[in-house]
Amino acid sequence: MLNYFAKIIVFILFLIIISCDATKRVPDGKYLLEKNKVIVNDKKTLKKEVISFLRQKPNQKVLGFPFSLHLYNLGNPDFKVRFKKLPKKEKKLTNFFSEKQVNALAKSYTGINGWFLKNGNPPVISDSIQIKKSVNSLYKYYISKGFFDVNVTYKEHKKDNKRSIVDYLITTKDQYFIDTITASIHSPVLDSIYNSTKEKSFIIKGNSIDYKNFEKEENRLIELYRNSGIYHFGRNIAGFWIDSLSASQDKNILLKIPNRIVEENDSLYSTPFKIQKIKKVNIFTDFSFNTKNQKPKDSVTYKGYTFYANKKLKYNPKYLANAIIIQPDSIYKDKERDLTRKHLRELQNFRPSIDIKYQENGDKSLTTNIYLTPLKKHTLGFDTEIYSSNIKPLGILGKFSWLNRNIFKGAEILEMSFQGSFLNTSKDDSKFFNAWEIGISSTLKIPRILFPGNTSKFIPKRMTPKTNIGLSINLQRNIGLDRQNITGGIDYTWQSLSTTNHKFELLNVQYINNENIENYFNIFNSEYEKLNVVSGILENSELQLDNTAILGFIERVFNPVNNFEITNPEEFLEVQKVDERRNILIEDVLVPVISYAYNYNNRENFNDNNFSAFTGRIISSGSVTSLFVKETAESGRKELFGLPIAQYLKTEIEYKKYWGINSNTSLVYRGFIGAAIPFGNSDDIPFSRSYRAGGSNDIRAWKTFDLGPGSEFNTLEFNTGSLKLTTNLEYRFKVINSIYSAFFIDAGNIWDITNSTVTNSKGKFNGFSSLKDIAIGSGFGIRYDFSFLVFRFDTGFKTYEPYLSSTNKWFQNYNFGNAVFNIGINYPF
Repeated sequence: MLNYFAKIIVFILFLIIISCDATKRVPDGKYLLEKNKVIVNDKKTLKKEVISFLRQKPNQKVLGFPFSLHLYNLGNPDFKVRFKKLPKKEKKLTNFFSEKQVNALAKSYTGINGWFLKNGNPPVISDSIQIKKSVNSLYKYYISKGFFDVNVTYKEHKKDNKRSIVDYLITTKDQYFIDTITASIHSPVLDSIYNSTKEKSFIIKGNSIDYKNFEKEENRLIELYRNSGIYHFGRNIAGFWIDSLSASQDKNILLKIPNRIVEENDSLYSTPFKIQKIKKVNIFTDFSFNTKNQKPKDSVTYKGYTFYANKKLKYNPKYLANAIIIQPDSIYKDKERDLTRKHLRELQNFRPSIDIKYQENGDKSLTTNIYLTPLKKHTLGFDTEIYSSNIKPLGILGKFSWLNRNIFKGAEILEMSFQGSFLNTSKDDSKFFNAWEIGISSTLKIPRILFPGNTSKFIPKRMTPKTNIGLSINLQRNIGLDRQNITGGIDYTWQSLSTTNHKFELLNVQYINNENIENYFNIFNSEYEKLNVVSGILENSELQLDNTAILGFIERVFNPVNNFEITNPEEFLEVQKVDERRNILIEDVLVPVISYAYNYNNRENFNDNNFSAFTGRIISSGSVTSLFVKETAESGRKELFGLPIAQYLKTEIEYKKYWGINSNTSLVYRGFIGAAIPFGNSDDIPFSRSYRAGGSNDIRAWKTFDLGPGSEFNTLEFNTGSLKLTTNLEYRFKVINSIYSAFFIDAGNIWDITNSTVTNSKGKFNGFSSLKDIAIGSGFGIRYDFSFLVFRFDTGFKTYEPYLSSTNKWFQNYNFGNAVFNIGINYPF
């Protein structure tokens, strides 16, 4: 009933909005800009680059509807509370209510009106001055593209309904092209460097003249020279001259680079540019504006670097020097300065505002001064959270963290955290909180490779190598199976290129111990229900929900004396599957992992929404550890500390592609495939390392664990597989201000590729024929951008359900009643 009335209210609001006149707030004699049309040589163009030069654009539309304009029109810029303008009515209200209540009512009316005006966008009024500026911008744009004889005019169509359409009419005529390129470079050093790289020039004979290519070439020369030791080279030194005397469509280009202009003793003179070397590198490790004029009290020199401190030097020079790419006795390079600043920031030991300055010496060499301001050595944090899930109906979590910077004087960071939660699991009504969970974790981040031997030849310091050592312990009581989880490991990360990152896990060991396996059938109640049905068939009685009774029944089913495997094969197989699933989930196991991950991302900056990313992972569990362990006589399996060693190989590939339609609209694709194969010591993949489908970052029309495997239909609380295929396509766009929306299609599923008998043939992957089992979900989402994070609410509808018994599996449950509502932080991919 609540959903029914909600739909009615939304529908009424929608009718109110669309019934509003778009020109409601357009003054008399003015016109609402309805549309711009750019016509080039009698053909309409929609090129984003051309449209971007228009000074005025119509109000933004969402699916063809100017939502923000109508929202604004619901408000009134000249608003005044009506009864405030009518003293008699205000007096009557004051007699009935108190004066304070009347003023509060007036304030609320004013606030609602202000909200409409703030969150909406006022009508874009057609302005002849802005139109003429647009004409001038379009003219300059086409000139920059080599159309030197272009003609740009406009025509405005004013309608009777106070709306206006503006046509921009462009006749380009012939385009001009590049003939010869000549360079006149006065400094011999610059001329030599240019000639050695001119094949990389953006100015190419036969190409059309394009001012953007001249800008690119200037930027290329600046980058080239400033990374070749030319410290004083900068912008507006190089110039390009186009031959304007020739009447030909092919123009000669002249590149001019004069000598450097130097001011000395109130006089100017020119001198050739020269390569300059860095003589000294000074690092001020505790710089402060309050003490900047004081002489440092402590200093240490290491391999040409001099470290200063106002008090006692707190950093080991050997290790801090690893983050400094600028080297003494080397030529000046811009990129080394930028990399040094980047590496020092990534240490998380100093404030981000790292200042690097160069001072020219009398012999024309350079001294580099690096100013670092340390962050606080210790940082404390505390956080609380209220949460809910299917196993944890209600919980309160508290987290305390402590961070220690430069713990071993090498810019290392030790972070320790303790978190605890009290929960209500609805198992004991006498206590509101009848369960708890605690976790302790510590991470040591070392800004270098910690490994026997010298790795700098393969991973030099310019690749920002890091070592991460972690240990975490998690304990539960009265939650699920009361799992005890201990995880520890060491991994290395480095960046070989600006687009490429690597991560190598030398060891990641996970110890899993389930303390309360007697609670299994209370947690996985669907498994008990299956056994209860079988009990009714085989023993004509209801099975008691008691662990001892249930295990006794399973034992009776498997007892050869009862001959159930022959007399009741279907029921016997059902019990066998339940027992095997139970053994998988309650098994205590040791998971020693070695892995490598390769990540490529060509995103240039935070505002770039047109890029791609690729991640590949190879994971091996137990391959190395099992070489040093023998099989036990009792189990016939390799065990360590009394636990079986999990052995499996896992490979994952993920690809993402972002197409930026404009600054606020994009189309995003994500594809993922992963497979895990057990071998040797294992017949199955550990539950915690298996694949699952569904959830707010996956196939959003199903909850996590609800989908799969394959077309198998079951009521298990947790469905897992050893093969996963997922694809997502999402269209994201801005609605108004910080509110965004999206339409999406998710497709995928999980399958079993092991020899396990738990999954029937419908859940097995049988080649391309199994692709018909791919589930499809679609839906829409609302997102609010807080600038530091994005709050996301997505609604997913089941579009294609492979597990349905009916012939038609499309749109059978495509409604709000069967929809899944997902809440997430930031984008799903």
